[in-house]
Amino acid sequence: MLPRLGVITIGQSPRPDLHAVFAREAPHAEVLVRGALDDLDVAAITELATPGCDYPLLVRLRNGASSELPMARVHQRVVVVAESLAVEGVYAIVVACAGAFPEVPCAVPVLLPGLILPAAVRAMVRSRRIGVVSPIAGQLAAAEAKWRSDGFDPVMACASPVAEHEIDAAAETMRLAAPELVILDCMGHGDEYTQRVADRCRRPVVSAQSLTARLAGALLPPR
Repeated sequence: MLPRLGVITIGQSPRPDLHAVFAREAPHAEVLVRGALDDLDVAAITELATPGCDYPLLVRLRNGASSELPMARVHQRVVVVAESLAVEGVYAIVVACAGAFPEVPCAVPVLLPGLILPAAVRAMVRSRRIGVVSPIAGQLAAAEAKWRSDGFDPVMACASPVAEHEIDAAAETMRLAAPELVILDCMGHGDEYTQRVADRCRRPVVSAQSLTARLAGALLPPR
């Protein structure tokens, strides 16, 4: 039996983009993608929203729409999904959120990109001057505070993973600022965004999605 890797999207499944990248990096595993909001309809998700909250998360829904929800409410639901994945026998779980997501108590290891990414970047850069691309404007202040608390001096920009034109503006911000490294600080930013930003700003670019997927693949036991 193949080892199982659980991936929790903070919105709804299916997420073929997430399944593809984690399956690519863990070809010897079965990847199970579950959504924190899978059991809710649009009306129930709307009720979870709190306009003006300190740390909104961009969540993608199965109907193609997106919404912004408070982290605390999403966290509660992620904990429940993690528990169910553990029962299904996964070896490890990835929470597909690159923000300052709280710890998720669980019987199996839980990988949080928001902890992984700063540790990896710290090992990559000589200076602390980095660029950070967040998914939404409402998250910029909290994301900047997080990266500063992690010991960096970030240049901030935002680009939604579902609005392609925004990534070009973010790349131009990074080109002008010329940080040592640019981080795509959203699990929805895929390889095509990484390449697009690198081509335009001419800086090294690291995405939370690909880095986390590679680490998760390395963590799983060999076949």
